[in-house]
Amino acid sequence: MINIKKVFFGFFVLWGLSSCTELDTNIYRRKRAQDSIVTREFAEKVTIEYTDSGFLKARIFSPILVAVKQLNNPYVEMKKGLKVDFYSVKGDIQSYLTADYAISYPNKKVIVVQRDVEILNIKGEVLNTEELRWDQVKGRIYTNKPVKITTKDQIITGIGLESNQSFSDWEILNVVASINVPYDKIPRPRPIVPGRGRY
Repeated sequence: MINIKKVFFGFFVLWGLSSCTELDTNIYRRKRAQDSIVTREFAEKVTIEYTDSGFLKARIFSPILVAVKQLNNPYVEMKKGLKVDFYSVKGDIQSYLTADYAISYPNKKVIVVQRDVEILNIKGEVLNTEELRWDQVKGRIYTNKPVKITTKDQIITGIGLESNQSFSDWEILNVVASINVPYDKIPRPRPIVPGRGRY
């Protein structure tokens, strides 16, 4: 003899399981759809100020900026390059950086600059390379690419570099060559001009 109560109970259990499965699937699909949503925002003649503990650390200028907003790994791209003024705690400019391309990862607080990268500090030292990684949290600049540093009486080339973000305390990781050059023979760097990168 068939137990009617058991049949109805089994039916409701199966119905409940199928409903839960369908509900979970719909939630999963909606979440995947949200994860895949990408929005882009454009801005021209942008100035970004980077502060730490209330002090201005850097001012970034770019002629055009594209912010790509997505849940996983959002980024900001500066395809026409950027220029950065770095400041001391007292508000004095310490160095500036220029590059033809940059990409910033806001969640990681990392900016990667590429192509014709140059930094000039208040000592008159110039760094030239093709890529630098600026860690805003640590206040450090890194690269594993070939570098050239021109000082008042030397031209130093090597592979890899680590520096503070003001480029006042730097180290070439693998020095390839160091050439002493008379002061009057070495190319004079451009003077540091605060806001050189303003558009």
